[in-house]
Amino acid sequence: MKQYRLAVDENGSPFVLNSRGSIDFGYITEEMNLPPAPIRIAEGNEKYGLTHIEMRHGAQIRENGFESVIGFIEYVAENFEIIKEGDRDSFLLEVPNEHNETLFVRLFRDEGYWKVISGGVFSLRYSKKKKEIYSGSDNRPLQPASGSEDLAL
Repeated sequence: MKQYRLAVDENGSPFVLNSRGSIDFGYITEEMNLPPAPIRIAEGNEKYGLTHIEMRHGAQIRENGFESVIGFIEYVAENFEIIKEGDRDSFLLEVPNEHNETLFVRLFRDEGYWKVISGGVFSLRYSKKKKEIYSGSDNRPLQPASGSEDLAL
């Protein structure tokens, strides 16, 4: 019988699964002016990942109609329209909404994937002056790229 263990990030924190049972929440493609790779989120801690977002922005995310932080991350990773430069070598995936707010996920490039480090719902002013590096919404594959594996032996 094969035994599997969940894949982990560089800190040994397990990656979170999305609603389809994949660790890949979305994809950055070559057309987006960044190195192509899947978008993943680890359980993390108080400084990054699911734990950080839940602690700092979980209530706010649920107040904006999302059942969970994981659902929010999945929504933004699959529906972002804009990528902007963030702080300290990070990038923001943004989905504008009808309330003049932006749903954002902050990413940092890691070995072979884009790591979700934070996310939340903010006024459009939050990223107004940040440099836009991609705008569009129709060229993200929803299925894992070929060769992508969720579990490691």
